[in-house]
Amino acid sequence: MKRIAVIGDYNLNEESHRLIIESIKDAAAEIQGELEAQWIMSDTLDVSVAYLKHFDGFWFSPGSPYKDVNNVLSAIQYARENKVPALGTCAGFQHMVIEFARNVLGLHHADSEENDPECTDTVIEKLSCTLVRKKEQLEIPDSSSILARTIDGQRFIGEYRCNYGFNEAYRNAFQSSKMISSVVETENGYLRGFELKEHPFFVGTLFIPQLDFRGNGPYRIINSFVKAVLGRSAFV
Repeated sequence: MKRIAVIGDYNLNEESHRLIIESIKDAAAEIQGELEAQWIMSDTLDVSVAYLKHFDGFWFSPGSPYKDVNNVLSAIQYARENKVPALGTCAGFQHMVIEFARNVLGLHHADSEENDPECTDTVIEKLSCTLVRKKEQLEIPDSSSILARTIDGQRFIGEYRCNYGFNEAYRNAFQSSKMISSVVETENGYLRGFELKEHPFFVGTLFIPQLDFRGNGPYRIINSFVKAVLGRSAFV
């Protein structure tokens, strides 16, 4: 049986948290695959390779700041380097960006303004206008990407619960990396998601696909993630 670790600080009152396990189960049932999902709080996560290797996928959840940021970043790095399917939504996306900036782009002090207001490379900054309970029209310029093929189109609506997002001052450094396959952006060009090349599934979205529970838009990203997890033996 395949296993997914959902990493974050669970809040019973947060809809985006409650829907994670439900959406994983729903996607697995549709695909008729055997899958077990386990929620792990960030401050209790064992980031040793011996522990992380027992999981076939990682979902980095909304809800920042995390109780233990370094644990989350270590797990993201493990998933990226070992080609383990990974999905990061909202805060998960933000920390995927931070890990990439530090360990791929060489911005070793990169962080979120929420985590460290004094950091020298604020790759995640407070948004000028909150996106809490807001929706946006989004598009995926690369029609050949996993994201575009998953959603079966290049335009869709994304829903949010966040006050922090990608700092566009780092857009050129980020997107010009040979490891970035495609991005998701607003009609005005703001980055809201990305995926990596040469990885079975490594996707980060500032929008929260589980809020489109069983829908025909962003929710399909979860189906694609679950398929990657269930088919992981094909990639290792």
